[in-house]
Amino acid sequence: MNKIFISVVNHNSDELIIKSNVLSKLSEDFSVILKCNTPATPELIEHAKKSAIILLNESYGLGFAQNNNFVYNHCYHQLKISDSDFFLVLNPDVIIEKNDLESLYEIVKKEKPAICTINLFKDSEKTQLEYSIKKFPSLLTPWIALFKSTRPDIYDKASIEKPIPIDWAAGSFLLFRSEIYRKLNGFNEKFFMYFEDVDICRRAHKENISITYYPNIKATHLGAYNNRKILSRHFCWYLRSYLRYHFNF
Repeated sequence: MNKIFISVVNHNSDELIIKSNVLSKLSEDFSVILKCNTPATPELIEHAKKSAIILLNESYGLGFAQNNNFVYNHCYHQLKISDSDFFLVLNPDVIIEKNDLESLYEIVKKEKPAICTINLFKDSEKTQLEYSIKKFPSLLTPWIALFKSTRPDIYDKASIEKPIPIDWAAGSFLLFRSEIYRKLNGFNEKFFMYFEDVDICRRAHKENISITYYPNIKATHLGAYNNRKILSRHFCWYLRSYLRYHFNF
C-alpha cells in the first residue's frame, strides 16, 4: 500500500507548529518527519512526542534543499520508503486539513502523478489566491514582478477547474513519487533558499517528468514573502539563487 511521508523543515516555527496542530492531526494517518533547523524548544519536543511526529532535532543551519534531502535520506534508510510511496515537501506555515490531504492521497494512489501540487490560498477563508504555480521564469521576470502588479509568469488559477500540467510549483507544497525524487537526486543543494523548487521542476521537465496541479484540493499558506524586502538577508539569498539559476553562478 502506498504511503505519504511528509517532510517539514522547521526554522523557529515551534510555536506555530504547536498552535496550528496541523502536523499532529496529519500524523494520525501519515508519517510526519519534522526536521529542526534550529534547536527545538522543550514544548515542541513534547508536542512531537505526544503526536508521534518523528523529530530530527539535529544538523542545524542547513538550507531548504539540504534539509529536505536530509529528511528523504532518513525516510529511505531508516523508514524504508518504497519507490511507489510519496514524499511530500510541506512548509510549516501551510495549513491543510487532514481530510483534504486524504482526498489528495486517494487521487495520487489512483493516478500516480510523478510530481504534483495543490491550490494554495493566502487566507483561511480561501478567497485570496496565492500564485504558487508559475511558468518558468525568464531573466527579467523577477524584476518585472517588482514593479508591475501583474506578473508575466503566473497561471490564471481562477480559471482552472481541472487538473493540468504546469511548469513549476512552489516548494511550500510539492508531492513527489519517491522514485522520482530519488531519480532527480532531490533538490539541488547549491541553492540555499529560493529557486530550488524552480530548479527541480525544470530538471524534471528535461527528463519528461510532468508536474500536475490539482485545483480542487485546497490549503492556506501563511507565507511571509521576505524576499520582497530589498537588501534584506532573504532578498540577498533570492538574488544569489536567481544568479545561480540563470547563470550557474
